[in-house]
Amino acid sequence: METRKYFGCLVQQREDNDTTRFFVFEARVKDVKQWAGIQRIQEFSEGTQRVLRKTRVRHIARFLEANAINTIPSNILMAFSPGATAFTSLSQQLSQLELGIDFSNRCDGLLDWGVLEFTFDPSLPEHLRPALIVDGQHRLYGMSSFEQENLPVLIVSLVEATSQEQAFQFIVVNSKAVRVNATTAKSIIADVEEQALEDRLLGAGIQYGEKLPTLRDINDLPSSPFYKLLKWEHNRTETQVVPLSAIEQSLRFLRTTFANFLEDDEDSLVEIFMAIWRVVQRRYPTIWGQAESKLMTKVSINAFNEFIAVRLKAASDFGLVEIFDIGSVESSVTKILEPIVQEFWDSEWSIRIQDNANVREQIKMDLGTISDNYKLQRYWSENLNLPLPLLVHREG
Repeated sequence: METRKYFGCLVQQREDNDTTRFFVFEARVKDVKQWAGIQRIQEFSEGTQRVLRKTRVRHIARFLEANAINTIPSNILMAFSPGATAFTSLSQQLSQLELGIDFSNRCDGLLDWGVLEFTFDPSLPEHLRPALIVDGQHRLYGMSSFEQENLPVLIVSLVEATSQEQAFQFIVVNSKAVRVNATTAKSIIADVEEQALEDRLLGAGIQYGEKLPTLRDINDLPSSPFYKLLKWEHNRTETQVVPLSAIEQSLRFLRTTFANFLEDDEDSLVEIFMAIWRVVQRRYPTIWGQAESKLMTKVSINAFNEFIAVRLKAASDFGLVEIFDIGSVESSVTKILEPIVQEFWDSEWSIRIQDNANVREQIKMDLGTISDNYKLQRYWSENLNLPLPLLVHREG
């Protein structure tokens, strides 16, 4: 068993004595992860947390890595179950110091400084730990995965909190979140250097007004398969081969396909999109990023994206892939692409490549036929519509 003692303040927000009190303190995130646990809705009937999205955890770590002065001042809300803690008041000792300070901050009878103490068994599963996270699991996991520093984090903890109180607070917190609109953002930054703030926000992956960080991430991150390949004024390289509209359309299709998973989760959307296309990049290294390649055209990117997304969704529906686990996504996409040989993209096609729905559907139909040929152990080009027959080299 291990013991923790934290100095902080015990707050009773309402005068009714039945009010659940808060204990507010700061602690290092890597320490907090040892004793704070999670009960997820999918695993426990009394759970209050949704599934942990590794994509969001990585985004928070990247936010911290983006700039040495980026901070996360918002707190993590957690709850200690009845009987899990002991509080020792130090208010009397503090008042005897005669420093001329009102240690109650004009909250007489509602605030008490002291030490919260509890014990825990680090070998127990996380849902049996003394404190359970009500809100902020991604912040805690993201901050603790930031290797460079062991950051202090503000903790607001419900003390002697029942399961009903935990569920109530979770619903309230998640029902009150409001995105800052463009007008409000403009008024907030009226007296600061806007360009510097814009660069910092977009670099940290945060939307600013009408400017989305999504395309900058896809173009600027070295981990992106489209690194410096997008055609736009932001990109000063000579490798601009992919229209922005191709990426935007692909993201829209992916978001729609996984609507139940990716609603209001732009971070996960971008992570999953880049994971899909990293596999494509590895599958066709000699034609990737080449302007003359059919694969890099807008219609091919959109068609291939739709082909992969539909099959990935089917795998997810059958529990064959964990959509928020990037390793699982890449493994599944690797299997999807295994039948699709590079010769398909290298061959001469019977139609002119142009960006319209008819060409996109023909590409998807041929991709599906190639997959069927693979399963039936037929030559890859059997029954295809696009590659010219005279340029398809048959075995034998």
